[in-house]
Amino acid sequence: MKFAKQFAWGLAAVAMASITTLGHAADPVTDKKPGAKPLGGAALLQLDDGRSGKGNLIATTGIRGFSKPPAVAAHALIMTIGDYQGNIPKLKGVPFDTATATEIARRMGVPQANIRALSDGQLTLEGMRKAFDELESKLGGDDQVFIYYSGHGGRQLVQEEGVERCAESLITVEGQPFTDAEMEDRLKRLSAKSQKTIVFLDACHSGGVTTRSVGNAPFAPKSYTAGQSCVKPTNMLTRSINAPKPAGSGGANFVHIAAARDSEVSLDQPGRGGVASQAWLACLAGAAKDTDGSGGLSAGEIQACAQDRINDKLKNVQGFLPHHVSVNGNPSMVLSYAAKDTGVAAPAPALAPAPAAVPVPLANVGVVAAPAPAAVPVSAPAAPVAKPSTLAALQDIYNSRDDRRLVTLTAAKPALKIGVDTVDFTLTSREGGYVYLVMVGSDGETFDLLFPNQIDRNNMIEPGGTMRLPRPAWQLSAEGPPGKNTLLAIVTDNPRDFSSAGLKPAGPFSVVDAVAAKDIQLVTVGAARPADAECANPASTRNLSIKKRCSTGYAAALLTIEEVR
Repeated sequence: MKFAKQFAWGLAAVAMASITTLGHAADPVTDKKPGAKPLGGAALLQLDDGRSGKGNLIATTGIRGFSKPPAVAAHALIMTIGDYQGNIPKLKGVPFDTATATEIARRMGVPQANIRALSDGQLTLEGMRKAFDELESKLGGDDQVFIYYSGHGGRQLVQEEGVERCAESLITVEGQPFTDAEMEDRLKRLSAKSQKTIVFLDACHSGGVTTRSVGNAPFAPKSYTAGQSCVKPTNMLTRSINAPKPAGSGGANFVHIAAARDSEVSLDQPGRGGVASQAWLACLAGAAKDTDGSGGLSAGEIQACAQDRINDKLKNVQGFLPHHVSVNGNPSMVLSYAAKDTGVAAPAPALAPAPAAVPVPLANVGVVAAPAPAAVPVSAPAAPVAKPSTLAALQDIYNSRDDRRLVTLTAAKPALKIGVDTVDFTLTSREGGYVYLVMVGSDGETFDLLFPNQIDRNNMIEPGGTMRLPRPAWQLSAEGPPGKNTLLAIVTDNPRDFSSAGLKPAGPFSVVDAVAAKDIQLVTVGAARPADAECANPASTRNLSIKKRCSTGYAAALLTIEEVR
């Protein structure tokens, strides 16, 4: 049950229980046929189900994957290299990854206009460096960034400040290494100017532990050694990501997704693209399960789905073992949201070899693919989904906070005696803003917006300020039964309207059932706010007041208070 909430209102006592374009936006996938309409990346979800080699395709109709609402401050840089120069092995599936990555970006809330796609000859070492420079110049401080690379990865000995080490790297079109150390430096600079940085690298980490034989197999390892090869890497990027970081430092704002472990190769499928990229997109499009019922899909939940699909795709492929998608940084960060439907999950398309499509050259995108033949609907058993969970939703909100910000929430007493004690806690905020307090009681059935409320609407706190809650006009008292109550404090730069999540008045407070788990998250991250034209202009967000109006970032703190006899 929830706390009994008691309010003094006058003399009466009321008792209640989300790359501004760095050049041109990525072009959509188009059909080769004259006069054909452009096709979105969703065409890539028409995947062969592998039945008896007949090439049956599973229709996307009925897939209820949720696309995150577009955010004007979300940007994507997509880099794909398949047509390597010289004697570097070409990767015939990589041209298809541009459309795959574009669809991934769009499903994570990146507007089409904010996606820049570079390929092949555009991605020399200097071209790649320039792309990062231009991306950095567009960021205003509250942005969300998605960086994608598909191509060869490699290991080679490098000299850095007179010391030799084994480095991991991305291989540029001319065969130069873009090393882990340089990537680490670039990402640190980007992360300082953005609230979320998500990196997806569909490239090999080594030369072939999982490759038993290649021959004429339908897959190719994405591995190439530039310079003198080595075996055991000293990975600067991963080491930096996994280093302990204090709260408020920004350490939880980063997710690094790798298509394979550092002892494995990732695989390229001619005519379809990276195996890991295909799997990740399918999971975002409806295959991933919201295993905890939070309403959000975390990087870890999507990873588990993608790995299952990779295992299934490669289990009977001669010459290869499945590679393993790895997630470093914050695996609990929410990257998208579960479908609104409840009861059963939509059947997911299977990952299996599909008929090759025809490459079509497009300006500024490189070579992308015309879609496979029209889909043939195929039935598949539905899987049960988790019951909506209020506690899991609060945890998702906390795990997806802007970790550069700091808020604390402490209770005078961690345990309250039923029928005797009242709640008394203190909130501090380093950055200041608008304070919201959401509670889930021990029954876990509802979200209660305790503050602001009909009695007390003054929810502003100054930077470095302290707020004591509840205030004299309203109180929270321990009335049982015994159990734990969880409170989430949120501090935002601009107001949030939680009524759009379905909260209804309950006396001076507001309440909504657990089914609103996803909607509570969407309001918190600012997805319910209409896009403002000035927010799309990076120059305007240099102005502090405009920057705060456009901000979607928030600080968060969790507190558990136990009621005891």
